[in-house]
Amino acid sequence: MNGSYDGVSDIAFEKRGDRTVLTNRYRSGNSRISALIPTEDDIPLYFLVATGGGFIEGEKYYNVATLEREAHAVLTTQTPNYIYKCPHGMTTSQLNEVVVKEDAFLEYYIDEVIPYEDAIYYQKTFVDVKKGGNLILTDGLTAGWSKSDTPFLYNRVDLKTRISYDNELVFNDYLIVNPREQDMGELGLFEGYTNFNSVVIIDENFCTDWIKRSKEALNTKEFTGIYGITALEKYGFVLRILGKSSHNNMGIMWDFINFYREEIRGLKHLELRKNQR
Repeated sequence: MNGSYDGVSDIAFEKRGDRTVLTNRYRSGNSRISALIPTEDDIPLYFLVATGGGFIEGEKYYNVATLEREAHAVLTTQTPNYIYKCPHGMTTSQLNEVVVKEDAFLEYYIDEVIPYEDAIYYQKTFVDVKKGGNLILTDGLTAGWSKSDTPFLYNRVDLKTRISYDNELVFNDYLIVNPREQDMGELGLFEGYTNFNSVVIIDENFCTDWIKRSKEALNTKEFTGIYGITALEKYGFVLRILGKSSHNNMGIMWDFINFYREEIRGLKHLELRKNQR
């Protein structure tokens, strides 16, 4: 495994008594895992770090996270995923594989992808949630970076996310953005905005009243952009946001996440000490 990837992280947690503890922390290559960061709820929080500050053309990364029964942990990337230029047409890629076992709860906050001019990137995130398990999963994509500040000069980005619950596929999302062949201002694409973010919450106790209550909470906030909250066919709901800036989107995204954590799960307000506001 190590020979085929430029960075690997493998992290695991289990419940011991009334606490969740880290039981495995393996990393190799350009990947690092932070020291434990305390939270108000005493839920273990770790940052996943790419030491190069971004991904170079053709690099491949592999992240694995496992939560044993009844464990609860928070994982997040340290910064957005910067994808550097791919002038030779080689694809940069990342694979995330996650297992959330019975009655466990993983909060996995993946920052948005910022592709540089000519970047080519493929990200796959596969999550297996066992019966009674819970998940919060985020991701996002921006208009990218270029020397001229012209948006959408990257080549192609594919973001594939698949979540199963109790061995049943409940979320299968495949976002393909190809600015070389698509007008990014069109309806159904970025529609004049520059930043896309999403939050998926898996909880077998989900009811549609949660959508009504979360919308009521978000409608009190100032926001320039559009967002929608929809139910999955089973076991959860998803928030999608299009906005003018990461800062703007983060406000709505974290109000939504903290609504669920505080009002539904009875947890405390979470701040990740990044550019959350």
